[in-house]
Amino acid sequence: MSSARRISPASLIHVPSAPEVSEALSHACAGFGVLPATRASVPARHTRPSGSLLEQIRPGSVSLIVGASGTGKSSLMRGLRASLRHDRVRVVPESLSASQLRRASFDLLDGEMIDRAQSLSRAGLAEPKLWALPAGSLSVGERARLRLAMTMHGSRPGDIVLADELASTIDRASAYALCRTITRWAQQRKIAFVGASAHEDLESMLAPDRVFEACTGTLRPARARRAQPVRIETGTARDYHALGHLHYRSGAPATIVRVLRAMREVPVCVDPRGEMLAGVLVVSMPTLNSAWRDRAWAGFFRTGDKRRDARRLNACIRTISRVIVEPRSRGLGISTRLVRAYLRNPLTPGTEASAAMGGVCPFFELAGMTRYVLGPDMGDTRLLDALSHLRIAPAQLAQITIEPGSLLMREMITWGKHRKLLPSGSVSRDEVQRLTPSAACRLCSRPRAYAFTKGERRDDEFET
Repeated sequence: MSSARRISPASLIHVPSAPEVSEALSHACAGFGVLPATRASVPARHTRPSGSLLEQIRPGSVSLIVGASGTGKSSLMRGLRASLRHDRVRVVPESLSASQLRRASFDLLDGEMIDRAQSLSRAGLAEPKLWALPAGSLSVGERARLRLAMTMHGSRPGDIVLADELASTIDRASAYALCRTITRWAQQRKIAFVGASAHEDLESMLAPDRVFEACTGTLRPARARRAQPVRIETGTARDYHALGHLHYRSGAPATIVRVLRAMREVPVCVDPRGEMLAGVLVVSMPTLNSAWRDRAWAGFFRTGDKRRDARRLNACIRTISRVIVEPRSRGLGISTRLVRAYLRNPLTPGTEASAAMGGVCPFFELAGMTRYVLGPDMGDTRLLDALSHLRIAPAQLAQITIEPGSLLMREMITWGKHRKLLPSGSVSRDEVQRLTPSAACRLCSRPRAYAFTKGERRDDEFET
């Protein structure tokens, strides 16, 4: 055969493909030496991890495998999974199944209610509106946080968590916050975390202990973290209104006397200005009536003279009425920093706050405020007793139809008048029915109150 007609032999490559391979696909690939095969017949590739990489995986450590697409990061992650103790390895899912996408986000975690809420909160999903949504309705970034929360929720100290394609599908502002959450969680819970990513910027966000270069097989120290510092400064009502729709309470505070805002430095690819509004804190005038206040300032605002009590209260107390963090910045400790910043220079000697989410997000306590757990008052207790007698769970009250003349209607009327939500005299069934969602939310909540006194409180300092 002449050299002109000689053909170099093709290097055959077997590629895992879909369960069914069409004749057209086989024909198109065959000319290039590529032979598609079903995944069942060709197992996924595994790259055995080096001893130096395995030595880095210890409790509280964070490691990152880097490299461009196609350099074998996923193959190495599969090799790690095969080489480590299976009962201690947990894998952050890259996606959710069809059945999981149809379920409410909160119900994808199991166990005690407060534990599930705390796991979601740690992953940056401290937003009850998201808990009730089907997982398929969440944004790409929210789903990434949900998958992390699911893994965090089931992990124990000493476990090894593997995350391929870490933060690859979310915006870079969210990626930074997610990486900070992972690092803090791994160190606090003594989890060994190994992530893999083709994004060059992830190393500076995650700040791992060691980086493994997939293309060269070398282990090296991580480059310095590229911080996105947060600046706390005086804000305006406009800053509050920019984020107010994110708060779980509807409506704005009755009064606004001070606003602090958190400004986060970000790359220009996130915001051309190089910074973004990451959170706000709103300070308001206090309400006149609050039964728990005596526990913080015993008797000081109950002298028996209502006018004097009101003057004292308005002169000595301000209320932190809102703390809101923009979703892409959750997990960075911004709520705590905002509260601390206000408490360093408060408007009055005393500061108070209340939070239905206090048991899930204890940032008021972390900032230095004293916690007071609130129990149901007499009106709530009576309604709870009636529901127990009727074998109705408090949460079910929101969906129940009130029957005229029933025990439930009588107790709802008593509750509504006690809370001044119904007028005196007779009321219609429709008026009572409209209260059932509010009653259900009230009875299911376990709010906490918080108080702080600047320095040691002296009565002469509080006097007006």
